[in-house]
Amino acid sequence: MRQYIHKLSNTTIMSPTDTWKLSDMNIRPQTGMQVAAGVYKNFLDNTVEASVEGYYKTMDRYLDYRSGAELTMNRHIETDVLETVGKAYGVELMLKKQLGKLNGWISYSYSRTQLKQKDPRIDEPVNNGEWYNADYDKPHELKLVGNYKFTHRFSLSMNCDYSTGRPITLPVSKYEYAGGQFVYYSDRNKYRIPDFFRMDLAFNIEPSHHLTLLTHSTISFGIYNVTGRKNVYSVYYVSEEGRLQGYKMAIFGVPIPFFIL
Repeated sequence: MRQYIHKLSNTTIMSPTDTWKLSDMNIRPQTGMQVAAGVYKNFLDNTVEASVEGYYKTMDRYLDYRSGAELTMNRHIETDVLETVGKAYGVELMLKKQLGKLNGWISYSYSRTQLKQKDPRIDEPVNNGEWYNADYDKPHELKLVGNYKFTHRFSLSMNCDYSTGRPITLPVSKYEYAGGQFVYYSDRNKYRIPDFFRMDLAFNIEPSHHLTLLTHSTISFGIYNVTGRKNVYSVYYVSEEGRLQGYKMAIFGVPIPFFIL
């Protein structure tokens, strides 16, 4: 078992624009405690390794932004951030095979990260002072990495990655007040962007296995994002003809061939 007590940080990160700020007299360092444990077991003449790991972590003085905060080019950023407490916990299961023609590993993890703003000096705490999902909270994640060796020189490899979509705050309605129109947003991080999935394939060639050579090289031909899935990177809204229109932005939405030497 590994135990980490009173872990200090001299930097802080604030969402949603990933603004970094050193701790100072107005922004105190973050503290936290983490406990982790794992169990490992080998099977089939030590060719297969199974493991289960779990952890629990508490965080104090973690910074999150106020509703309506302006973080970019803000010279008094401490006025637009809030100290929160946080908790993170999870478990990971893994099977790994390193020997034989077919080798690789598969893992599944369930993990949560949640925050809570409970400063009594704040009149309107985030989500009424209840626990809410952190920006990087992704409960489910499944990874599969496999490699099949046809010969010592030729092999085929595959990588699959699935994860829950990250949390997001969405506009849910609009209203009129004092002659103007305003947008009403959901509770912070109540919704999620679509789940992420990607599969990559590669054919690998190792020209030589002579032990006397000073260097060894590998040539790979492959396809990134074989299924062409349009994984959503972000969701944004714009005003069009008096109504809000939502859009999903994907960076890689088509299969991409690659060559590595």
